[in-house]
Amino acid sequence: MIFFGKSDLEKRAEKGDKSAILDLVRKGKVKKAIKILERFREEKDLRKVLFDLYLKEGMYKEAHRLIREFGREVGTARERGLVCEKVGDVEGAVEEFLKVGDFDSLLKAGDLLERAGRREEALQVFKRALNLAPPLKRGELEKRIERLSEGKREGLIERLRRGLKKTKEAVRIGEIFSGRAVDESLFEELEETLVRADVGVKTVLSLIEDIKREAKRKSVKRSEDLKEITGRAILDLISGCEGDLNLEGGRPKVFLFLGVNGSGKTTTIGKLAYRFVGEGKRVLLVAGDTFRAAAIEQLEAWARRSGSDIVKGEEGSDPASVVYKGLEKALRENYDLVLVDTAGRLHTKEPLINELRKIKKVIQKLAPDEPSEVLLVLDATVGQNALQQARVFREALDVTGLVITKLDGTAKGGALIPICRELRIPVKLVGVGEGVEDLQPFRAEDYVRALLE
Repeated sequence: MIFFGKSDLEKRAEKGDKSAILDLVRKGKVKKAIKILERFREEKDLRKVLFDLYLKEGMYKEAHRLIREFGREVGTARERGLVCEKVGDVEGAVEEFLKVGDFDSLLKAGDLLERAGRREEALQVFKRALNLAPPLKRGELEKRIERLSEGKREGLIERLRRGLKKTKEAVRIGEIFSGRAVDESLFEELEETLVRADVGVKTVLSLIEDIKREAKRKSVKRSEDLKEITGRAILDLISGCEGDLNLEGGRPKVFLFLGVNGSGKTTTIGKLAYRFVGEGKRVLLVAGDTFRAAAIEQLEAWARRSGSDIVKGEEGSDPASVVYKGLEKALRENYDLVLVDTAGRLHTKEPLINELRKIKKVIQKLAPDEPSEVLLVLDATVGQNALQQARVFREALDVTGLVITKLDGTAKGGALIPICRELRIPVKLVGVGEGVEDLQPFRAEDYVRALLE
C-alpha cells in the first residue's frame, strides 16, 4: 500500500501562507483552498481571498455570512449588494447599492424596493436615480416614476386612516353619526366620545357649542349632516396648523430636533434622511444626544440605511462641540441638509434648556441664518401630556414646527386637536406607522376625514 504525504505547497498553505494558498487556487484546488481559508477568516488579507473565492464559486450564502460577521471589512459595496440580493436580504442589498450611488446601483435598489412592496421608498430612490440617468434611459425611468406616483395622494390618506385605527376602534366616532335623530342625547354622546379621544374638555366644550350653533342655523335633522358640520368645525380649529418644511434659501439647511427620550425623535430624523437622500440631496446627521449610547447607535444605523453621513462624538462628550464639528464639515463639504439630534432628559429641565440654547448659539456662530427648522417631536400616545412637554421645550428655543409620531399606536389620536389649538405651532409631519413612507406631511383635511370615517 502506498501512502501519499502532503506536498510542501499544501503544508505551507495550511499554515496560512497566502502565496501558497493562491498557488493552490491556480492549480485548480479551489475547494481545498476555501477549506483552509475558512480557518483563517480572522486574518484580513486571507478573509479577502476567501470572500473573492466565495463570489467566484457562487457560494453566496457563505459570502453573506462573512458580510454579517465582518460588515464593510469584506468586499466592495457593490459586491456586498450583489451577495445580499442573491440570498434575498433586501434590506442589506438596498443599503449597499445606495452606498454605491451610481445610476445602475440606484436602479437596482429601486427595483428591489418596488418588488418588496415598498413603493414610496422605491419612488424616492428612482427620483434620485433620475438625476444621474443617461439620456437614453431617462424616458423609461420617468414613466416608472409617474406610475408609482399615481394614486399617491389616496395612499397617504389610507395610511392616515390606518394610523388612526386604534382611536376609531376605542371611541367609535363614526358610529355616532349613523341613523340618529339630532337631539341633546346625540350631542352629549358626541361630547363624551371626543373627550375619550383625548381632544380635551376645554376644546370639546368649545367645539360642541360651535357645532350646536351651526346645526341650529342650518336646521339640521339628520345625524349624517351633523357629521359634515362636526368635520368642518374641527377643520376650522386645526386648518391654521398646517405647515411645510422650510427648504428655501442657501445651503446647508440645518434642522434641529427636540423631544423627550422615546418620542420617536431619532427615528423621525432617519426617515427624513432617507427621504431627502432619495431626492438627491447630500445629508449629514449629527448625533447631538451624547448622553445615550443607544441614541448614537440608532442614528448610525439610520445613516447606513439612508445613505447619509454622520458626525458623532464619544458617549458623554459635549453635545455642542459635536454639533460644531458637524456644521464645520457640512460647510466645508457642501452638504444640502444637516439634521441634528439632541437629548431629551426632562428630569434635568434647567440643564437641558441651557444645553439646547448653547447648541443653537454654536449653529449660529457658523451659520447665522440657521437653524431653518426647530422641530419638536411629540409622541401621540401620551395624549395631552404632550402639551406640557411642548411648553418646556419652548422655554429653550423658538419651535418652528411639530412632528406628531405614533398616531398608529394610540387611542388618543384626538390629542392633535388641542395641541394645534393651544400651541399654535404648525404641525409639519405626522407618523402613522413603522415604515419610512409612514412619516408624511400633515394635512388637516385628510386628518379630519380619517378621524371621522
